[in-house]
Amino acid sequence: MDSRKKSVTIIALFGAIAVTLIIIFGTLWIGQSAREDSGEVARTVSLLYLDELAGRREQVVADNLQARIDDLHTALELMSKEDLSDVEHLQAYQAKMKKLLTLERFAFVDTEGLIYTSTGTQSDIDEYQFDRSTLSGPEVSIKNLNTKNKKVIIATPLDHIPFNGDELVVCFMEIDMKEMLQGISIHSQNSSTTFSNIYTTDGVALTDMILGGLAEEDNLITALETADYEKGYSYEKVKQDFEDHVSGQASFTYRGIRETLSYTPVQGTDWMLTYLIRESVISNQISSISQGILLRSILQSVLTALVLIGVFTLIILQNRKNAALRIEKETADAETRIKQQELDERIAMQEKIEEQSHALSEALSAAENANKAKTVFLSNMSHEIRTPMNAIIGLDNIALNDPDTPPKTREYLEKIGVSAEHLLNLINDILDMFRIESGRMVLKNEEFSFQQLLEAINTMFSGQCADKGLDYQCHAAGQLSDYYIGDNMKLRQVLINILGNAVKFTPESGKITFVAEEIQRNDGQAVLKFSISDTGIGMSPEFLPKLFDTFSQEDSTVSSKYGSTGLGMPITRNIVRLMNGTIDVQSTKGAGSTFTVTLPLGVSDRIPKESGADGAVPDDHLKGRRILLAEDMQINAEILMMILSMREMETDHAENGRIAVELYMEKPEGYYDAVLMDMRMPEMNGLEAAQAIRGAQRRDSSTIPIIALTANAFDDDVQRSLQAGLNAHLSKPVDTDVLYATLEKLIN
Repeated sequence: MDSRKKSVTIIALFGAIAVTLIIIFGTLWIGQSAREDSGEVARTVSLLYLDELAGRREQVVADNLQARIDDLHTALELMSKEDLSDVEHLQAYQAKMKKLLTLERFAFVDTEGLIYTSTGTQSDIDEYQFDRSTLSGPEVSIKNLNTKNKKVIIATPLDHIPFNGDELVVCFMEIDMKEMLQGISIHSQNSSTTFSNIYTTDGVALTDMILGGLAEEDNLITALETADYEKGYSYEKVKQDFEDHVSGQASFTYRGIRETLSYTPVQGTDWMLTYLIRESVISNQISSISQGILLRSILQSVLTALVLIGVFTLIILQNRKNAALRIEKETADAETRIKQQELDERIAMQEKIEEQSHALSEALSAAENANKAKTVFLSNMSHEIRTPMNAIIGLDNIALNDPDTPPKTREYLEKIGVSAEHLLNLINDILDMFRIESGRMVLKNEEFSFQQLLEAINTMFSGQCADKGLDYQCHAAGQLSDYYIGDNMKLRQVLINILGNAVKFTPESGKITFVAEEIQRNDGQAVLKFSISDTGIGMSPEFLPKLFDTFSQEDSTVSSKYGSTGLGMPITRNIVRLMNGTIDVQSTKGAGSTFTVTLPLGVSDRIPKESGADGAVPDDHLKGRRILLAEDMQINAEILMMILSMREMETDHAENGRIAVELYMEKPEGYYDAVLMDMRMPEMNGLEAAQAIRGAQRRDSSTIPIIALTANAFDDDVQRSLQAGLNAHLSKPVDTDVLYATLEKLIN
């Protein structure tokens, strides 16, 4: 019996040692394999990453060069016969182009090699690489190639233009290399692991350090000759690719650091754009991580082995005990199995939670992408719909203001106007719902005249009620201040939405009552309550909980009969909530409804109409004013010019932003009283044109009113307009009265 116990002990001991060795060496083997695989993955990912970066950056460089070539051609197209009349006129033209295009030099070359610049003539033609006698198309070259003061030369041939007793055969622009590459973001790609550069096919660097600052040589090809290349790559292949101006890759070790280089030719030049990734840095980081994992795995293996030894020891001890102890052991084993089962269940649950978390992350990413796509779609659709709407409403207003319009035609035009306004309101409602749902609706906090707000609303709805045969009553209960602080436009929208529905759903001979009162005031804040009651069609108790749901309607015939979109009430409730207010409704089917809005407003200490009457604008204030209109669509331009002429204003039309800037610069200071600037235009958009005008060295450049006209109605469009130096932002279709009022306000 003792020998049997001894045999079991020996077997258990050797078994524990064997399992321990298997776990430790297996962990080491797996860790080493993972480290090698990680290095290979790092290289593969690096190559894919570099190819993508190099391709994108090459396209940016090529596009930038092509843009400069286009600028050169544009400058030549702007040259007039007067500019060629003598040296002084030519120099003036060159100086203007040099400043406009941000150039070091804008010059011409004659058949003798004499260079004409904006400051005089010079004979250093030998410093330039282009051949004036054989140049047949645009050519890009480098001046001062082997110095730090490199210049980019873009030259194009001329059709032998007679000048100063000779002929001009070449025009070229000289651009500082740093200025040329400033918009290309070459320098911003440099980091501790990734470096971007541009070289000639001979290996001369046009921008930053060679090989990320490791190379002592001043030439890339020379530096690469001393590198040790990985299998499948060679110095000869890199050198030949540079000479042949073709794309390629190379992995090598330079000065003890492993690196991968991707290079691609820049179209239209003899340049090579490179991306270098310091693979050794990434590999070391991966190796460090792998080393940590390996150490933790070894520790875990040792602990596991110790546990196994302990288990084997426990088994040996239990074999030496009597039957009662063996029963106790079996009980303990059963408890261990239960705990292991619980542990397995917890692990499975954790894995399931991780899977769900991953799925939720993907769903969130998809939702964000969908939201971005919705933003782009709504912005484009808003622009595309508002552009023709501008023409429809504009022409309709012009025709209605024509005294010669026949009555029957006027009736048709009024119906067209009503339908167009209904469509525009629908677009605005959809945009408002989008702003609210995406969190892009912003509240203003500014002082406004409460009396003017009530007067405007009463003017609007008293006329509508009179036309429909309704009794409209407005009461201001208690003490109301003349001025409050808050968002005037959003409050106005809330009241108009509710009153508009009251008018819409109240039949003829009905009654609408609007009551405003201040019910509380403390700590610089007042609480106002607005009650709007009508004797309209009312709503059933079952529908009231759904009233504020989007596109919710109690009866499908309501939309066709009353023209309801189902968005007004959801928008109203969300605006009230944004203003920290509440909205409540009580209604009886067939008897009418009462809406109650309660919301806080800031208290103004302004004394009351303080502003006086000095700010009044005479009716003929706009007569004879000169307006510069920048609009690329001819029909919209014609409509706006007709609208402006109705107030006897004079208008100059520019087809795009560039022409608008040129017209402004050509006229004397103070010639134009205001600029109406469309935002989306070819060649130069409205924001760029506004910035160019604001940046002009003229006394009126900072004071002339610039008003944005755009079919984009989002809040961030307004912010971009104001940040670019514009004074106001009008959404298309342009309301004629709003346009007149804006011009009267901004023109001194």
